Amino acid sequence: MKLWNSSLNVKRIKPRRTAPQTPQKGEGAAILHPGPFRSQTIRDLAAEAPHCMECGKRNAGDVVACHPNSLEYGKGMGQKAHDCPAYLCGDCHNLLDGRAGELTADEKAVMFLRAAYRSWVWLMREGHLKVAA
Repeated sequence: MKLWNSSLNVKRIKPRRTAPQTPQKGEGAAILHPGPFRSQTIRDLAAEAPHCMECGKRNAGDVVACHPNSLEYGKGMGQKAHDCPAYLCGDCHNLLDGRAGELTADEKAVMFLRAAYRSWVWLMREGHLKVAA
């Protein structure tokens, strides 16, 4: 009785399966769902923010880029929203995400939009963001 030997030179009868081809950019789903906007530079600038854009607490290394948690801003299952963050301290971030305190959905939306507006004004004022003509 002869056992199977994987070192034998055997021709394949069936061709190997190949991975499905993904459409090129500009085709198919990429047009409808291009994915969220990402910018590591914008996220990293949270460390340079002078203070929390909501409560005004001085930045002691705890100001982070906070993303919104609602579908209307691009948040999805297992996916953060676009990188258009609000620069918040840890306390305000916890409050917004519901880990501390109780805020209604409307209060959270107003809090995020107010802080995001202040964050983006600071980015433009400091020259980190420039509007193209």
